[in-house]
Amino acid sequence: MQLSPIEQAATSGPRSDHTRQVWIDFARGIGVVLVVYGHVLGGLIPPHLFPDGPLTQWMSYTLYTFHMPLFFFLAGLNVQHSLTRGTRAFLSNKAWTIAYPYVLWSLIQGGVIMLISRNANIPITASDLVAIWYRPMAQFWFLYALMICHVLAVLVPNRTLMIVVALAGLIVFMLLPIRPDLALTMHHLPFYVAGLYATRIVMAWQPHGRTGWIMLTVIATAFTAAVAVGGQLSGFDANGATSLPACILGITSVVLLCKLLNETRHRWLALVGVMSMTIYVLHIMAGSGTRIIMQMLHVPPMPWVYLLAGTAAGVILPMVTHVVLQRLNLLAPLGLAPLPRRKPAPAPFVSQAARSD
Repeated sequence: MQLSPIEQAATSGPRSDHTRQVWIDFARGIGVVLVVYGHVLGGLIPPHLFPDGPLTQWMSYTLYTFHMPLFFFLAGLNVQHSLTRGTRAFLSNKAWTIAYPYVLWSLIQGGVIMLISRNANIPITASDLVAIWYRPMAQFWFLYALMICHVLAVLVPNRTLMIVVALAGLIVFMLLPIRPDLALTMHHLPFYVAGLYATRIVMAWQPHGRTGWIMLTVIATAFTAAVAVGGQLSGFDANGATSLPACILGITSVVLLCKLLNETRHRWLALVGVMSMTIYVLHIMAGSGTRIIMQMLHVPPMPWVYLLAGTAAGVILPMVTHVVLQRLNLLAPLGLAPLPRRKPAPAPFVSQAARSD
């Protein structure tokens, strides 16, 4: 069977090997679609294209209770395997695939927003670009925080100490009166650590058939109840202490669902997951650009049309870009894929005569 261009780009991407856990690609796919949806929704409220009412509040709260902790949990699952290549290789890889794209795409997105400042919900100045070294911009706080987590995984190899650091950071975060984006690292570190030390259990866990779907129904119902209770108790603070049950149940629901999905039937979702990094760095420009173009074309302010169009553009346009960059061998130079590994040099040819000497 011949693969489509998108599938060819995905299967030739990073970690395309026999040990690849496809359910993780499913989970990344679900997570990044929720990220796009949440950011497009948030971007429609300031220009009054989507009503800022109870429905919007509940949708935002539900998404933000778990969709970013999910990414930290998934990132933690791969760390132990990556560290087998050595800490130097591990940090070098993360510097290229996380730190470098953080700087590069912060500057690119910031520059674009400066050019269209009239239409931007949150204008960017040159001082904001200079401050990305200590004050992450927009969605790029995730890359900054994830890099900190990876560095900690190397600096604190002791499991008990790492767990203590993660829990202490979470407590400090909960006590902060004001929480800047970078402080979110302390909130998300426990989920990274959970993935780091639960890798074997999570990878080995494989629910099957009706039992798995019944379990998913029960956990999803519990998640819904936890969202309802947590939203009221926390005042819709998705990162509050009373929102933690919803967070844990949300992550568990996604992992269980992805374990139950058919790898062949839902291959499209895996492709979204494989391209999730490209989608993440480009979705703001794609989704916001779609909103701006629709406004320039005087599309009537139909809230759901703007929301669905922006979400679709925020996912599909970066995927198309990913395929184009893949064809041009530009994914790695742009920090959207690891650098190709160097092949070992061939052994020098030794003639039979030389061997007999």
